Amino acid sequence: MSVPPTLPFYLHALIELPASLNFFFRPSEQLPTPAPQAHAIIRQYAVLLFTSNVIALVFALRPIDDTSKLVAAALALYHMAPLVRATLRIGRGDAYGQGLGGPWGHFGVHGVCLGGLVRLWLS
Repeated sequence: MSVPPTLPFYLHALIELPASLNFFFRPSEQLPTPAPQAHAIIRQYAVLLFTSNVIALVFALRPIDDTSKLVAAALALYHMAPLVRATLRIGRGDAYGQGLGGPWGHFGVHGVCLGGLVRLWLS
C-alpha cells in the first residue's frame, strides 16, 4: 500500500484544525495568566493557523508540483517552532498546558508533520 503524496497536507490540517479552534474559542487557556489584551493576539494567531489549514487543504486536493513542494517547505518550517517548544517543555518537566496531548503529544504530532512535509519538499 503506497502513501498518497499529499498526505502531509492532510495531516497538517488534521493536527492544526483543533489547535486553531482551541486558540480561537479558549484564548485564556493558552497562557498561565494572560492579560485580557492577549486574547486578541491569540485569536489572531488562531485565524492565521486556520488559514494555514485552508492552504494545506487546497494543496492536498491538487497534483504535486514545484509550488506544492515550496508550500510543504513553508508548512514544515512552521512545525519546527512547536516541536522546539515541546522539546524545551519536556526538558524542563513543564506541567502547564497538558491539553491537546501535552508536550509529548505535541512533540509526536509536530515531528510527524515536519518529517512528512520535509519529505514531500525534497521529493
